Amino acid sequence: MSGKSVSKMARDIDERYYQIKLALKSLFDQRLTGRQPEGNSHQWHFLCHQNGDMPTLYQVNASAYIYDMTSQQLNEMLNLMQAILDNHLMAGGQNDFWASGYVEQELQRGTFEAFNNLSRQSDYYAQQTTLAQLLSSPAYQNQVAAAALSTYSDWKSISDAARGDLAGIVIDAVARGVNPIETAQVVSKRLDVSMSKALTIAQTEQVGALRKAQRNETKWTRDRLGLNTVMLWMSALKPTTRPWHASRHGKLYTPEEVEQFYAENGNRYNCYCSQIPALLDDDGEIVNRGMVEKLAAERDAWKPGTGKTRRS
Repeated sequence: MSGKSVSKMARDIDERYYQIKLALKSLFDQRLTGRQPEGNSHQWHFLCHQNGDMPTLYQVNASAYIYDMTSQQLNEMLNLMQAILDNHLMAGGQNDFWASGYVEQELQRGTFEAFNNLSRQSDYYAQQTTLAQLLSSPAYQNQVAAAALSTYSDWKSISDAARGDLAGIVIDAVARGVNPIETAQVVSKRLDVSMSKALTIAQTEQVGALRKAQRNETKWTRDRLGLNTVMLWMSALKPTTRPWHASRHGKLYTPEEVEQFYAENGNRYNCYCSQIPALLDDDGEIVNRGMVEKLAAERDAWKPGTGKTRRS
């Protein structure tokens, strides 16, 4: 997968979270006002939970800060926080969602790569297929629509989780009298947690779209033209690659087997493996046998690292 594509979306996400922080700071400056009595400051610890992760412990100075805020005003501020998150994370709405464009680019790129790969392996495929036909086909358009819907759903979950997380922090801080500066600092840290999750989801969406396009053209070629097509697995073979991902390097799988693998055990997350269409001859042997032998040697030579974080 193109690192440029991932980096571009990552920069976009970083900028969106930066703008969220600026907007929330302005909101807090306007709304989180009050007074701080002297002489009763003390440390306060509280745990933040998000999406089933291990809780994070934060330490702040709770000082019985007295906010000039009614429950109605607090609710209004929480609604404004929600609007800020949605304006940046859900921009464009379902019909023109900002993140869908990145995913669609990977669908198109995956289809283009599969088309080129199969055209080199089969003259019959090249004679029967054009890229324009593929990109305009109902099957491809349905693929784009499904990817857009899935992407929107993923980001709605991110926005909803951030909204609930930040609302809980602000409500607790106001109730306990944590001063606005401390409250804003914890909110900023929790936004960093949300952004980290968003970056993981974005990488997964983009790589997943590219893989799906490759799988679909492999299946469609098999079903449409009757060619014996499978997928050749290529792992990134990094020191942190998961062993069960590395063990597939250079082996052949059906598109359905690849799809099943990514549906299980979180295999689709933090995975940099790729699969490309491969044509088998009448005896069920891959046409490019030298490639398989080369990849098998790489697989045998790979050694797993000792890092705890596995990315493949």
